[in-house]
Amino acid sequence: MDRWPARFHLRWQAPAFGGMVVAAGFLAIAPLASLIVLAFGETGDLWTHLARYVIPAALAQTALLLAGVAVVTIIIGASTAWLVTTFAFPGRNALSWLLPLPLAIPTYIVAYVYVDILDALGPVQSALRAIFGWHSAADYWFPNVRSLAGAILLFGFVLYPYVYLAARAMFQTQGPLFTEPARMLGARPWELARRITVPLARPAMSVGVSLALLETLNDIGASEYLGVQTLTLSIFTTWLNRGSLAGAAQMACLMLLIVIALIALERQGRSRCGFAVSATDPRDLSPIALTGQHDGSPSSAASFRSCSVSCCRRGTSYTR
Repeated sequence: MDRWPARFHLRWQAPAFGGMVVAAGFLAIAPLASLIVLAFGETGDLWTHLARYVIPAALAQTALLLAGVAVVTIIIGASTAWLVTTFAFPGRNALSWLLPLPLAIPTYIVAYVYVDILDALGPVQSALRAIFGWHSAADYWFPNVRSLAGAILLFGFVLYPYVYLAARAMFQTQGPLFTEPARMLGARPWELARRITVPLARPAMSVGVSLALLETLNDIGASEYLGVQTLTLSIFTTWLNRGSLAGAAQMACLMLLIVIALIALERQGRSRCGFAVSATDPRDLSPIALTGQHDGSPSSAASFRSCSVSCCRRGTSYTR
């Protein structure tokens, strides 16, 4: 059987792929277009009430929640990724695959579990009362889980794998070009992380933090259960409780601007940074065995500083 000429295939493949791209673009834009059309609906005096009493408080709560979640996810995700890639210890391989598991659990279910465990009638406070002889919750102080601080910790514990996976992948791709000379000069692991490893992984970590913040904005159930009046929850209550679809659409457009701002900040943070993996050095970075010994001196640390400066000038892995 004769085969079709190659030019005949291109006659229909190019228009077909172009049509698929246009159709996918229309499907992606259609919800945004309908949201903008709904936002032009009549709201009466509701928008004045929302702008005066609802939106400022919701924006403040949302901003504090996003800032706290960013800090928690960076601390937990980057530190755990650095530990499992830098050091060799028993259970390291199992831990490296167990750390992303919180992403498999919905946030609102984690909120229910944490509140049940840490509530006044939960096992933690009941055990504390039994140990210290307290009779009621008025006899002691215990942090309130259903609060903004509790929501920050909960979202951080659930969403840190976004930062962990991105940072771990970047740590694994970093060859021994910079770290091995620093180790030979006696640099401590903490100095390696602060001066070489973490700065090289900062673009990947910013992407992971952005995904975690977008997931935080997307949540309704956990925020409502923990008593945090976020902008997303305000949109939900405006639509259902106040019966104003136009008002909810206007607030959704406002939150869409916040999402665009987050994406723009993430891209701006990476616009002046570049990362390149050396193709001429295929060696893997050997992890440091945890033996409990300490070998480092002020002179070796000073030598490491000069070496790190010279290496960064000679290499092109990270440019600003």
